[in-house]
Amino acid sequence: MTDIHALTKEVGFRESFLLPVEPYTDWTRHRNDGVFHPNTYPLVSDPKEAYPWANAVLICVMPYVPYTDETLVASYYPASNSSYHAMKRLLSLLKASGIRADRAETPYREQLASYGIGSRMDNQLLYLKPYGTYHVLQGAMLALPEPVDYTPRRTPNEVCDHCGLCREVCFGAIKGDFEFDWTRCIHTYMEGDPIPADAMAWMPSLLGCMRCQSVCPKNPQNAIPIPQTIRAALDPVAVLKGNRRQAGDLIGKNLAGPNRLLRQSIVLAANRNRTDALPYLKALRETDGERFRAELDYAFSLLQKE
Repeated sequence: MTDIHALTKEVGFRESFLLPVEPYTDWTRHRNDGVFHPNTYPLVSDPKEAYPWANAVLICVMPYVPYTDETLVASYYPASNSSYHAMKRLLSLLKASGIRADRAETPYREQLASYGIGSRMDNQLLYLKPYGTYHVLQGAMLALPEPVDYTPRRTPNEVCDHCGLCREVCFGAIKGDFEFDWTRCIHTYMEGDPIPADAMAWMPSLLGCMRCQSVCPKNPQNAIPIPQTIRAALDPVAVLKGNRRQAGDLIGKNLAGPNRLLRQSIVLAANRNRTDALPYLKALRETDGERFRAELDYAFSLLQKE
């Protein structure tokens, strides 16, 4: 029989879990209460409806180490892109082994927490020992020869102390005691068209903020310098010059699209007082000024002071 867990490690995941196919009871209740982003609405409440052939959920874990300086980009984003490609390779290996497998967007964090594998934190991220919240999850639905009979490998416990540190550094989404308002998450604001003015002034880095992780006392404290390849590719002035292909290779083509990465690079260049960006901002105003009017006005207001 194919060793599925060995295959997951072969493609780059640290560990994996095979779980039964069951309804997302608690998660669905939270979604119906308006806790989650509208992007979650298309997910069915019972995966058996969408995947009647599947008898197992495979959830794979790829941990990562934060950068010592995440004011350019959080280390989560390159790791997320790596995990996406690892899952694509894994699906090919599974299918070559005769196992039907489809990548699936399921509420991985809720599933792992419900089996006592992880613990939900106030910032809605999942704590997994020994990685803390520094990990990316990918999942797939499988058709295995035998149904999965899962016995929890870890004792369920509540890890979050509700210390309030993540709430203090948040844009306003984290309320404490597991309450979360997605409408105040900086991710939501930074993906706006245009980005709201208060979010532009607050924006700490490209793509999204992970401050709640860095202040969490439950997380590992080790960190690594940001790789030079990532620093060079995601430098806001480099992005404004038009070098987005390399950025797409590192963070994924969707995140590197102009409506997201270019828009945010305009703002980050302004917040970092990158006056060397002015020639490229002026050129962009001439070619695409209407689309990025709010962000360009914000940038010029900071970089072209009298």
